[in-house]
Amino acid sequence: MRAAIYCRLSKEDEHKTGESESIQNQKSMLIEYAVQKGFDIYQIYSDEDYSGIDRDRPAFNAMIEAASQHRFDVVLAKTQSRFTRDMELVEKYLHGKFVEWGIRFIAVVDHVDTDDRANKKSRQINGLVNEWYLEDLSNNVRSVLDHKRREGQYIASFALYGYRKDPDARGHLVIDPEAAAVVERMFEMARSGIGTHKIAQILNSEGVPSPTAYKQQHGVPYKAVMQGPEPPLWGPATVYQMLRNRTYTGDLVQGRHKKVSYKSKRTVWLPTSQWIVVPGTHEPIIDRETFETVQQMLQGRARSGAGGQVHPLARLVVCGSCGAVMEQTGSGSVRTDGARRRYLRCRTHQRAPERCSNKTCTSLDALQDLVLERIREYAASWFDPQQIELPETDTPARRRVQALKEERRRLQTDVDRRRKAIQELYLDKVSGLIDTETFAQMNAAFLQQVQQAEARIAVLEADLGQQQVWEDARAAQMERVTELAKVPVLTRELAVLLVHRVVVSPKDPETGQQAVTIEWNF
Repeated sequence: MRAAIYCRLSKEDEHKTGESESIQNQKSMLIEYAVQKGFDIYQIYSDEDYSGIDRDRPAFNAMIEAASQHRFDVVLAKTQSRFTRDMELVEKYLHGKFVEWGIRFIAVVDHVDTDDRANKKSRQINGLVNEWYLEDLSNNVRSVLDHKRREGQYIASFALYGYRKDPDARGHLVIDPEAAAVVERMFEMARSGIGTHKIAQILNSEGVPSPTAYKQQHGVPYKAVMQGPEPPLWGPATVYQMLRNRTYTGDLVQGRHKKVSYKSKRTVWLPTSQWIVVPGTHEPIIDRETFETVQQMLQGRARSGAGGQVHPLARLVVCGSCGAVMEQTGSGSVRTDGARRRYLRCRTHQRAPERCSNKTCTSLDALQDLVLERIREYAASWFDPQQIELPETDTPARRRVQALKEERRRLQTDVDRRRKAIQELYLDKVSGLIDTETFAQMNAAFLQQVQQAEARIAVLEADLGQQQVWEDARAAQMERVTELAKVPVLTRELAVLLVHRVVVSPKDPETGQQAVTIEWNF
């Protein structure tokens, strides 16, 4: 039998003795176990510095992919928690996919073996305990970090642009003169009335490195959210966030967002009332008067589209030439309803024309109308009663439901019959037709048969209940999508639900036509 060995070590193990939980120790133990059992080692997979709840472990995912291709027969781990601390993954793989793929899982230390059906409950209990451990650990870490924040310690992995981490005082910021000069200039430009788009454009035209590019140039191991061959550029959003950051006044502002769950990397922004602010923790780059003046000016200029609302296709429209997100702009002209006409233009071309030649401005209103029209067309095509092909009455799914119902009916009849037989048997005993010993034997047999039948009925009812849930959900989904054909306007919710992205190509110089491709989420 071929065995895959999986090892993992994470920061959650730092408090433990290094050798007992080290990758090397895990490898040695599992190799020795494989040799003793006569397993051929297919490959050793190791993830270091990854949590047991993390689903993006590269070695783990590579092992799962190989498992799905039946490249080995056994997975060996030191403990179940080395494999995963996520109860959902325990059920998905140990009790689901591995069974389907014919793969056995063995955790040497805690005696987990999926070939032993008797210890399934133990595996599930282990999964729950491991998940509780991580939840408690997450809460403890959060409490420690919040305490440090309230003490005025800067705890982020990277210093705010304009500052460096003090090498002599943990959690303290000191000014980075080169970057601080750029911050000062940005506030001066904003105070003089220059908007965020123009500030970003000026900085890019002068070749001033953006915060991400600056970190990378100075050897800071910082990864941009969107990787590309060219250094990241300044954008109006970056400029705006920096101009709004009170930390530049010497006050430490932290805890502005939090993770939605210890299982997820997604974060949500908190209301300002919940932010942790500690005044006067470090040397200011911007004086308070300048900062407040800029805040008032930003408040007066702030807009996110018509009526202060984010337009439905925000960040969903990309340039067909470079792939950059297209951003909204306005014009002096107005529509018949009095609203300003709105357009989309390539963000990269606006900031650095040499990187993208797509200078086309696309009507946002026309684009929204096009997307809405396509949605209506799809909805009408899918759910027009004249075009729908009704399912056959004798489908496999329908036959299965009928079979389940028939089995349940048959078993219930059998239960009723045997319960009646038990009653008659008791009467025979009372009448002296059978002795006590015979009654006891026959009664026990009948009761066992009844219990087995009722257990099977419970399984059938659960299965039928799930089938009904699926049918109800499908019906609800169909009803919701049917309503799409009736929507009068394109909403943000609808766009995010259905549209993956809209690719807008440059206009053809000869025909003036502009290709628009809508990529859907379905």
